[in-house]
Amino acid sequence: MKKLDFACGQSKTPGYIGMDIFPGTDTDVVHDFNVYPYPFDDDTFDEIRCWSSLEHPADFMRCVAELHRISKPGALIKVLVPHYSGPDAYRDPTHRTFFSYVTFDFFAGPRTYRSKYNGLFKIERRLLGVPENTGVLRSLVKKVINTVPDFYERYLCWMLPTKTMYFELRVLKGADAT
Repeated sequence: MKKLDFACGQSKTPGYIGMDIFPGTDTDVVHDFNVYPYPFDDDTFDEIRCWSSLEHPADFMRCVAELHRISKPGALIKVLVPHYSGPDAYRDPTHRTFFSYVTFDFFAGPRTYRSKYNGLFKIERRLLGVPENTGVLRSLVKKVINTVPDFYERYLCWMLPTKTMYFELRVLKGADAT
């Protein structure tokens, strides 16, 4: 099973191939995420981990399409990104894309969006906040806001900001793609 830690930085996940724009002790493949194609063949990876990385590429759409290209059919892409209401979304001047609960609907569609990117993924899981247990009070708040994400983003997110969004995207190709 081949796994890629996309933008691994100095802390590559064990068992993954580490790719980053900067060389480092945990970087196996040094590559600029804004240079296409990525240095992997089509259908290479069973899993890709994108932790605090997809907010940085200059062309988010092309980056996601490229991750789809290098993923095997049925692969899982795990994404952790800053939610637009969290302070970290705006603190880093290298952040170019901001994320909401429905950002990846664009790629899973066609619900409300119609584009050439429809049908790349099935959204298997999405969560306002990190997937880990974060204590009793935070876990309770996270559970409540995730039951009403549209209400949360429309009316509550600026009063109770969440720092992150977590997604699990199942790669669709061939007959599985819509």
